[in-house]
Amino acid sequence: MLLIQSLPLIALVVLLASGRAGPMRSCVIAALLALPAAWLGMADKASFVPFINRSLIEGLWLAFIPVGIITGGLIFNGGVQQRAPAASSKRGDIVDHAFTASFLLGMFTETVTGFGVGTVFAIGAIRSLGLAGAPAAAIGLMAQNAIPWGGLGPGSAIGAALAGIDAQAMSERNAMMLAASLMALLPMFWWWCSKLGLTLRKAILLRQFLWMALLGGLLIGLHFVLPWQLCGMVASGTVLSARLLLADPPKDWIGVFRRAQAVWPYAMLATLLLAGQAWHGAPSWRPFAELPAIGINHPMVAIWLAAIILLALQGQEWGNEPSLALAAIQRAKRPALAMLSFVVLARLLTNAGIPVALATSLVASFGSAAPFASPFLAAIAGFFAGSNVGSNSTMMPLQAALGRASGLGPLVLPAVQNGTLALVISPQLTAVASSLMGGGVTPAKLWRIMWPVAVVGLIAGSVSIVIG
Repeated sequence: MLLIQSLPLIALVVLLASGRAGPMRSCVIAALLALPAAWLGMADKASFVPFINRSLIEGLWLAFIPVGIITGGLIFNGGVQQRAPAASSKRGDIVDHAFTASFLLGMFTETVTGFGVGTVFAIGAIRSLGLAGAPAAAIGLMAQNAIPWGGLGPGSAIGAALAGIDAQAMSERNAMMLAASLMALLPMFWWWCSKLGLTLRKAILLRQFLWMALLGGLLIGLHFVLPWQLCGMVASGTVLSARLLLADPPKDWIGVFRRAQAVWPYAMLATLLLAGQAWHGAPSWRPFAELPAIGINHPMVAIWLAAIILLALQGQEWGNEPSLALAAIQRAKRPALAMLSFVVLARLLTNAGIPVALATSLVASFGSAAPFASPFLAAIAGFFAGSNVGSNSTMMPLQAALGRASGLGPLVLPAVQNGTLALVISPQLTAVASSLMGGGVTPAKLWRIMWPVAVVGLIAGSVSIVIG
């Protein structure tokens, strides 16, 4: 029975790892393999068809939120003009520009739009500095570090819903984990810069250390005053703005106006998100009592409203709002279908009781050591799923059940699952970074120099479990 119950997850991982089946096909096969376990575990076989129908409908409802956020985010991103930090004529300053492009500009863009857009912007800025090769692509991938807040956090929202916990509390814990991890990732960034032949000046390294400490501190502190969806965007945006203003302060009112013109779309989005969070008792729709509701004040509604306003206000300049929106929707088609597949599979597994059964077996076999399998489970799911929605949909029910069976606090293992850094080096993201960088860069070359990133994630998850 245990083999039958574990077969869907084993098949999913093997299929994704092989590269011979995409997310949709892998999820369909895993779902079909889950049906025998569900059937055997039912006392009343007549409830089998209603069980399938309920799982599909609940999965569609859960997937509607991340699909809506990613589509709205891509439309919003289409209406924003981003500019990469200008390259300096001084060789030593390129290290500083690369840091800004990746850890600040890329991370900020990723928190707003998700879908790897942060890496697209970061690598574009890095290439404008004259950098190339696998180390340069690795630097660009550091834009993906703010995983729990990417695209305003649809993956975190799904994960919290599947685990039955408060997303704000889980995000606070993830902020602490990421703040510590960033300090460990900074020396890797310096190592990659040295492999590119860049001069590492002590004054610049110290300055970057302080910027990183400020970024981590803001990420933690903002969770006490802002909704979790905004914390990644505001933390990275604040440090990015301060960094750019200090590097190139405006010399007159025209310069101030240009800065404001670049920032106002994000300020508008943040205002709409805050207004939504402040609107208590807003009308909402909750078709399932145990699943999240969607209200007028939901972040998904805010990002769509911001996108529509942005397109409407800039319509005279572009004159092609419909084509921009349609292009974004077309771009969102594949990730939306992948998200839908993962979330429906997760709901099917959860309703079949498979995660609880596997977690109980792990605890029975490994006792108090069982929770330390959590970082490895998270890394496997993150690496092969390539997205936080897919990773959490696949493994979050098992992580939550394992935490309960082990007697841990409800946030411990879900936060480990939600914050895995293995996503940064997933085949999907490394393929994107390789194609953007060109010059013979391949995912294999990236993995050879980026494997310590996954190790940092494993250590951060293990320490979090020890702390409890």
